This record gives sequence, C-alpha cells and structure tokens, in this order.
Amino acid sequence: MEVDRVQSIASSMVDNIPSEFVRSEKERPGTTTHLGPAPDIPTVDLSDPDYGQVLQKMVKASKEWGIFQLVNHGIPEEVIRKLQAVGKEFFELPQEEKEAYARDPNSGSLEGYGTRLQKDFDGKKSWVDFFFHIVWPPSRINFAVWPKKPAAY
Repeated sequence: MEVDRVQSIASSMVDNIPSEFVRSEKERPGTTTHLGPAPDIPTVDLSDPDYGQVLQKMVKASKEWGIFQLVNHGIPEEVIRKLQAVGKEFFELPQEEKEAYARDPNSGSLEGYGTRLQKDFDGKKSWVDFFFHIVWPPSRINFAVWPKKPAAY
C-alpha cells in the first residue's frame, strides 16, 4: 500500500501548500506566537520524592497549558543531543530506506516508521512523520524494528 509521507509531500511542493494543510487564520503564527516576555511554562521536578505531588503537577500543567518542562529527569544533555542527532539522520535518509521500517497498520503494533495525516475539527490535516518503538521496560524492546541506519541508532 502506497502511503504519502509528510516529508515527501513537503519536499515536492514548489510554491503551494495543499489547502488541506493550510491552518486557519486564527492558528497561524501571527496570532499564536507569544509576544512579550516568555511565559512561565510549568516545570515538573522529577527529583521531588512526593510522587503524588509530581503527578498532580503534570496533570494540572497538561490540563491548563498542554505542555510542561521536566527537570531533574536524570538524562544527561549529551544523551539527549545524540538522540536528536541520530533521529535527524534517520529522517534525512532516502525515502526507500525509511520505508523498510514502515509500521504495518494491520499488525496491531504501534512500532515502526509512519505518518499521521489526521484531520482536525476544521477538516485540516495535521502532518507528522514519526518513528515509534517501545523502550521500556527492557523486556518489551523489539530491536527487530529498530533501524540499521544510521549505525549510531
């Protein structure tokens, strides 16, 4: 089954974005970009020993803001940087190489390379290419779905 991938759609556009991807005026950066001092985005500190308090902060931030920043999560900055770099490398591979890891929608598995072209309430499509795999607990990791390229993956 042929699937339109976001990256392919975007790179094939010369001058025009297909209308189904164009966001309404109220959602465009001119009206959604925050002007002025940076807002105080909620911060959730994972070093807090009160698990209930941490959970409450996450729920509150999710409901009120839709976003929060995790601090003291224990993941070294170098690991995050390497993860971002290898992810970028994967998505820069030729399309046919990425397709080798395409998620089979009939398998029932969430793992693999895929695209979400989900319509919102206004009928506009959200466009996202992704690669999803389970990383925790270790007993559920399926390395068969992990890409061979880039080698650092």
